[in-house]
Amino acid sequence: MDIENKLTILADAAKYDVSCASSGSRRKNSGRRLGNSAPSGICHTYTEDGRCVSLLKILLTNLCIYDCAYCVNRCSNDLPRAAFTTREIVSLTIDFYRRNYIEGLFLSSGIIRSPDDTMERLVRTVQMLRGQGFNGYIHLKCVPFASRRLIQQAGQHADRLSVNIELPSEASLMRLAQDKTYASVLTPMGVIRETIAETRADRKRLRHVPAFAPAGQSTQLIVGASPESDYEILNLADGLYREQTLKRVYYSAYVPVGGSRKPLPDLLEPPLRRENRLYQADWLMRLYGFSIDEVIDSASPWLDLTIDPKQAFALRHPERFPVDINTADREMILRVPGIGLKSANRIVHLRQKGRLRLEHLRQLGAIVTRARPYIHCEGSPARQWPVAGTGIPAQAAAMASPPEVPEASSNSAGRRVFETDGSFEGLLSAIFKAYTDPAPPDAIEPAGIGQRGLFEQAVTINTDPVTADRVWKGLKKHLGAKRRRKLLDAFLSGHAGVETMIFQLVADAIAAGRGRTGKTHLSTFIQIDKLSRQVRLEAHRMKGLVRFEQTREDGYLALVAPRYDVLPLVRRHFESRFADQCWIIYDTRRNYGLAYDGRHTQAMQMDVAALAVACLNDHEQLCQTLWQNYYAAVNVQARNNPRLHLSKLPRRYWRYPTEKQSPGSHQTHGR
Repeated sequence: MDIENKLTILADAAKYDVSCASSGSRRKNSGRRLGNSAPSGICHTYTEDGRCVSLLKILLTNLCIYDCAYCVNRCSNDLPRAAFTTREIVSLTIDFYRRNYIEGLFLSSGIIRSPDDTMERLVRTVQMLRGQGFNGYIHLKCVPFASRRLIQQAGQHADRLSVNIELPSEASLMRLAQDKTYASVLTPMGVIRETIAETRADRKRLRHVPAFAPAGQSTQLIVGASPESDYEILNLADGLYREQTLKRVYYSAYVPVGGSRKPLPDLLEPPLRRENRLYQADWLMRLYGFSIDEVIDSASPWLDLTIDPKQAFALRHPERFPVDINTADREMILRVPGIGLKSANRIVHLRQKGRLRLEHLRQLGAIVTRARPYIHCEGSPARQWPVAGTGIPAQAAAMASPPEVPEASSNSAGRRVFETDGSFEGLLSAIFKAYTDPAPPDAIEPAGIGQRGLFEQAVTINTDPVTADRVWKGLKKHLGAKRRRKLLDAFLSGHAGVETMIFQLVADAIAAGRGRTGKTHLSTFIQIDKLSRQVRLEAHRMKGLVRFEQTREDGYLALVAPRYDVLPLVRRHFESRFADQCWIIYDTRRNYGLAYDGRHTQAMQMDVAALAVACLNDHEQLCQTLWQNYYAAVNVQARNNPRLHLSKLPRRYWRYPTEKQSPGSHQTHGR
C-alpha cells in the first residue's frame, strides 16, 4: 500500500480523538536542529467542523484486538486496515513540519498483539524521531495495561502523554468495552503523575535531570454514548484534575460509527451543544476559579443548553450583582458574563490609570451586550438590577449602549506638527526632539500623508539612529519592557494618528514618573493596547499560516500578505524553529522579505513575478498532495460547522494554507 492511501486510512482512523493542544512545553531548539515547542502553542489550520489542526494526528495502525463498541477501529468493524512503518511516520512528520503545516505529532495506535508490544512500537517511533534531530512537540497516547517501564520511556521523549478514560463510569465501560477496566486506565495515569512529580523534585536539586512529559497529561471522555448526566461527567473530571493533576480533560460528542451490535444510543447527530457547555463549565472550574458546586449540583444534574454556565450562575445568584467594575476584585469580575480572563486582567490593570466607562470595556474586548446587565460603571444606567431573587429585568438587557464620548479634537489652526520619515526610528527621534524643543508638538505625523492646514506649522525631524536607540532604552525605564513593546506593536499597525497617540502615552508616563500630573489619555492608552493586540494576533496567525515550499536549491520559500507589517515580530520565531534550513518569507503587500541563510537573517527585495513552478523541488508536489489528503481525512462530516470554520479561519487567510488550494496546483502561484 502506498503512503497516500496509508495516510488517508490512518488519519481518518485517528480523527475521533479530539485532543488538539500543542502548548505547555518549553522544549527549546538547542543548536542547529529542527523545531521547538512554544509555550503558547500555534494553530496552523482548522477543519470544516471548526476544530484546530496543530498536530499531525495519526495512528501507527488501525488494527486492534479489542472490540470497544464506540470505536470505529474495533476488531469487529469491517473497514480497510493499514499500518505505518516507523520510517514513514518520521519522514511524514519532518516533511510536514519543515513546511510549517504542523506544530508536531500526535501518535496513537490500535492494540496489536498485546498492550506492551504496541507501546514498545510507539516508543521506538518517537525515539527515532528525536534521533533525527526533531525538536518539535510530540503527544503520545499511552495504551491501557501498558507497563510502567514503557510509560516512563515514553515520557522521556514526548512532551505530553495521555490515557483515554473514554466513558464516565466503570459500569458503562464494562458494558461497551469489556476488554478494558478503569484500573487499566487509572494505573498508567498514576504512573505518569508520580513520575512527573519525582522528576520535578529531582530537577530542583540536580541541574541536568531530563524532563518527563513537560506538558503534563490529558484524557478524553465521550459524551452521549452512555446515560451519565453532566453532573457525573464534571464530577469525574474534577476528581481527575485534583487526584491525577491532569492538564486537560477533552469532551468528545459521540458520533455513531455504525455496525455495532452493542447497546448504543441512536443519535441523529452528535450532541455538539452539550459538548460545548461541558467545555465552558470545565473552563470555569480550571481557569476562572469556580467550584463545581457553583457550576452544577446534584439537584439539577444537567447543564442548561440555552445559556452558558456563567450566565446560569449569575441568574441563580442575583444578590452578587451588579459588580462595580472600578472597585470589585478580579475574582468577582471573572464571574460577570461577557468578561473573559484577558478582559478581566486588562480591567484590573487599566482602572489604576483612571475610571473605566462602558465604552472602555468595549475597547478592551469585553462583550458589553452580555455584561451590561451585571455590571455598574460610569456610563451605565444608575439602576439596572432588581430586588434579589426577582431575576434580570428584560429592559436591562435590551437598553441601548450610551453614546461614546469622543476626545475633543484639537483645532488644526496654529497646530505644530513634527514630520518624520515614517519609520519607527523617525518617531523616536521626534519624541526626543519634543523634549529638547521649547515648544512641544501638538502632533507627530509621517511626512506627505496629506495637505497641511494654512496656519499649521510643520517641522521636519531628521532620523538619527543613535538618538532613537537612546530613546528606546530610556522608554524601558519609564514604561517597562511590556508596555514599551506595545508601542512598537501599535506602530506596526499603520493606524492613522498612531504616532501622536504614542507620543501622548509616553508624555503621560514620563510626567507620572517625575511626580507631575499630566493630561491622562485613558482612551489613548486603551487604543494603543487594542492596536497592539490586533498586531500581535496577526503575528500569531502568521506563525501558523506561513506555508513553505521547497525549492530546487533545498531552500524554502513562503509568500504572505498580512494586514499589518508583522515580519519584524515573527523573525525570531522562525529563526529558532527552522534553524537548520534556509528560508525566505516575503511580504508581497509591502514588497520586502526576510531571508535566513542558516545563521543570519537579512531584509531583502526580489521580483516575485519572476518566480516559476520550475524552481520548486520535485518532492514538493507530493508533500502538498499528502497534506491536502490528510486535511480532508481528519474532518468529521457529522460535525461540519461552516460558521465556526469561518470564524476560526476567515476567508482573507485562505490564500496561505496549502489545504485551501486546488489539488495539483502549486500554492505560491495561486495567490
